[in-house]
This record gives sequence, structure tokens and C-alpha cells, in this order.
Amino acid sequence: MSSVLLFTAFVGTAHSSTSDTDVVKENIFEAIQNIDIVSLNVLLAEGADINEVDEQGNTALMLASKIGNPRMVKIILAHNPNINLQNNEGYTALMIASQQGQVHIVEKLLSLEADTSIRNMDGFTASELAIRFGQPQTADLLNSRAQTSIAR
Repeated sequence: MSSVLLFTAFVGTAHSSTSDTDVVKENIFEAIQNIDIVSLNVLLAEGADINEVDEQGNTALMLASKIGNPRMVKIILAHNPNINLQNNEGYTALMIASQQGQVHIVEKLLSLEADTSIRNMDGFTASELAIRFGQPQTADLLNSRAQTSIAR
């Protein structure tokens, strides 16, 4: 019973603003930052734009990739985001996960055909970022995928 009340209170709060889109946008990023899976699911069920960006141009997938929570990433990916979008600095979710050493997320993004050739504003690919930030396991994974693609 208390979960129903909590859900009702949460949804009621989300709709009390003059602009529902602004509230949903702020809340989806807040839900990710707080690793609040229940709120993330509610917001997505309410129609939050999975490709919405914050002030730095980050999408929900980019932020979840940085945090490294596989459950949140799985929920976001279930809503078919554009996995190759770039933020204001040219980073994709794959680049962010690679730089952070989030191997499990890199594997998932690669399985969904994330583009490994995209470069950020500084000219680095996901593999080069993994190397620069001391993530050899991630770099090896990206490099082996690139070699497999070339061999096809």
C-alpha cells in the first residue's frame, strides 16, 4: 500500500510544474545521479525523452555509462536511445564508459554496434581514451573489436 502512495506522490510532483518536459528532464538526470531505478522506470513509463540532453549535452545513457550501473544502462537501452549521440565535447556513451573503465557497459554498447570510430573534440576515439586514462582491459576489448571488424 505504501508503494502505491509513494508512486502517486511522485507522479503528482512530476506534473505540478508549468512545463512537464522540464521536470521530467531534470528528474531523469537526477534519478540517474542518485541511482534511483524506481524513479527512472517511472519517468520513462511517463514518456521521458530518452535522448534528452543536459546542459553539457549528456544523455541519460552517457550519465549512466559514467556511473557504471549495469541495471540502469539496461533500462535505458531498453528504450532504444541513440547510442552514438555526442555531448558538447564530442563524447559518446562508449567513450565515457571506456574512459571510466566500465568494461561491462563497453561490451553491451559494442554488442549494439556503437561506433568505435567517432572522435571527440580533442580527436580521440573510445580506444584512445581508454589508453589515456589507464584502462587497458577496456582498450584491449575495443581494439580486438576493431580488428574483428576489419577482418570481416
